Amino acid sequence: MELPAGLPEDTIFLSSAADGQVGVYYDSDLSFRMPKTTTPVNANDPDTPPGLGINKITITSVSNLPPGLGWEANQTVFNVSEETDGCVKFCGTPLIPGFYNVEVVVNAEVLFLSQVSSFSFPLLILPGTSVTEGFTLANNSGCGSVEARFTNNVPSAGNEGYSYLWDFGNGNMSLSENPVAQLYTEAGIYEVNYQAVIDTFGYLLTEVVVESVTCNDLFNNAPDLRIEIWNPEGERILETLDIENAQTPLAFNVNIFIGEGNYVLRVMDEDSGLQGGDDECGTINFNRLSNGSFSSGGLQASLTIFHPVDTIRSADTIRVYEQPDAPQLEGEGPATLCEGDIYLLSVVNGYDSSLLWYQDSLPLIEVEGPVLTVTSDGHYWVAYTNEDGCSATSELESVSFNPAPDPPIFQNFNNLLTLYDLDALPANYNLQWYLDDVLIEGANDLEYCIEKSGAYRLDVTDILTGCQSSYELQASYNPSYPGCVASGVNEQELSGLLIYPNPTSGLLHLEGRIESTEVNIVLYNGQGQVMQRLESLPTGGVLQESLNLYNYPAGIYILEARSGHRLTHLKVIKQ
Repeated sequence: MELPAGLPEDTIFLSSAADGQVGVYYDSDLSFRMPKTTTPVNANDPDTPPGLGINKITITSVSNLPPGLGWEANQTVFNVSEETDGCVKFCGTPLIPGFYNVEVVVNAEVLFLSQVSSFSFPLLILPGTSVTEGFTLANNSGCGSVEARFTNNVPSAGNEGYSYLWDFGNGNMSLSENPVAQLYTEAGIYEVNYQAVIDTFGYLLTEVVVESVTCNDLFNNAPDLRIEIWNPEGERILETLDIENAQTPLAFNVNIFIGEGNYVLRVMDEDSGLQGGDDECGTINFNRLSNGSFSSGGLQASLTIFHPVDTIRSADTIRVYEQPDAPQLEGEGPATLCEGDIYLLSVVNGYDSSLLWYQDSLPLIEVEGPVLTVTSDGHYWVAYTNEDGCSATSELESVSFNPAPDPPIFQNFNNLLTLYDLDALPANYNLQWYLDDVLIEGANDLEYCIEKSGAYRLDVTDILTGCQSSYELQASYNPSYPGCVASGVNEQELSGLLIYPNPTSGLLHLEGRIESTEVNIVLYNGQGQVMQRLESLPTGGVLQESLNLYNYPAGIYILEARSGHRLTHLKVIKQ
C-alpha cells in the first residue's frame, strides 16, 4: 500500500484497517511510517520528552488481535536514518466478533537508551452471517452469549398457503414467518431447524377412470359413456363427450381445480333421448381430499387429485464459546507504599498462563505468569484469553508510591554529627541514630555527639506517609573534643558575627564587632576536612574578612570563628 501524499517525514502513521467478519477470510495490508524523533511519540506518550533523535525502532509485538488473525511485517527493525516506511499484513479467519483496539508495541533506541512505547488502531470484526435455502442467520457465534437474528428466505409476501416451523435449539420454537431474535446464554453448539411448507397450488382433479358400470345400451351393446362434474352449489362445471360403446376401464382427462365442499361425479350412458333419455350409470360424492377408488351401486370409479406441496427444510448452527471469568487481582506489599518498595499483584482465581498485563495503556509483553512486580505508579490490569479466543479483563488496580523524604545528610564537626539542611526534613518527622547498624537508644535529636569512631546512620521517617530514608557517614572520633567541646576549656558563645551573601556563588564576607586582638577562622567541608584557615586582627574592635569559595564544589560548609575561649559555628551554603 502507498502512503498518503504530503505525509510529514517525521510522524507516526498507520493506515486504517478494513472491517472483517466472523467466518470470512480476512486479508488486509496496512502501510505505516515510523518517526525520526521523539516529538511525534510525545503526542501519544507525554512521558517521552520531545525533540530527541531516534537511532533505531524495533516492532516487538502486536497484541489484542481478533482471535484467528495473525500478522507479518515486511520488516520489524528500522534504522530510521535510512528507512521509516513499511507494510504489515493481517490475515486469517476471524472467530469472535467485536471491536478490537490492536496495540503495536515498539522499542526505540534514543541516546543509547531503550524506550518502550505503543500505539493502537481499531479493527472491527462484524458478526458472522450464514445463508441456507430457507433462512439467513446473522451473528452465529460469540463469547458468553449470542443474540442471533433470522431472515426468512421464503417469504409469503402476504399470500396464503405458507406455513413455517422454527426450532431454535435453545428450547424455543416458533410458527412465525419472521421470528424475533433469539438469545443463547450458555456455552455450546445449538442447531437451528427450519421448515417452510408452501401450499399454494390447490387441488387439481386431473383424471377420472370409470372402472366398471352395470348400465348397457338400448340394444345390449356397450354403453356410450360420458361424465359430469357438479360443484357444491349444484352447478355443472364439466361435461365430457360421450365415448360410444365404451369399454371399461375408461379414463377421462379432467384438469379442473377442486375447492372446499362436496362435489358430485355423474357417469352417464348417452342414448340420445331414446326410451326415456340418457341413463345414469351412477354417482359418486367426493371432495378435494378424495384421491383413490370409490364405489356406488354398480359404478366403480377412481379419482386422481393432484395437490403439490413444497416443503423446504434447512438447518444451521450457532456456536457460543465459554466466557471466562474475569481475573481477580490481589495485592501484596507494605500497607503504605514508598519509593523503592515492591508491590506484588497476583491473579488468584487459577489463571497461570495466557495472561497479558497492562500498565496504563502499555501492554507489558515481557511479563509472563500470574504475578506482576510493581515498582512505579500506574493503573494496572490483566487480560486472560482462553483457548477459544474469548477474553476477560480484571478490574483496574491503581498503585501509588509515596515519595521518600530527602536523605538526612549530616556532617561530623568535632565529634558533633549535625544535619546539613533542616529545611529538607518533612513537615512532621521522626529521627533515629544508629552506630554500625545498631539502634542508639534515645538518639532522636537533630544532632548527636559521638563517643567513638564508626559507621553512623540517621533514619528520617515522614510521619504523614510512613516513608523513610537514610544517610550514613563513616565518622572518626576526635579525642581533643570529648563531649564535643575542646579538652579542658569551658567554651563560650562568640556572638555578633554576620556572613553574607549566604548562599554564595564564590565570595563570602565575614563581619562583626569583636573585642579581641585576634580571631582564628577555619572553613570545614561536610566531612570535617579543613578547607581554609586564616587569622584576623580586628581594627577598632571590628572584624572584616572575605573568603574565596569559587573553586569549591557546591554544598554545605561550616565556618568556625574562635576568639580566646569564645567559639561560634556558622553554616555556609555554596551554590
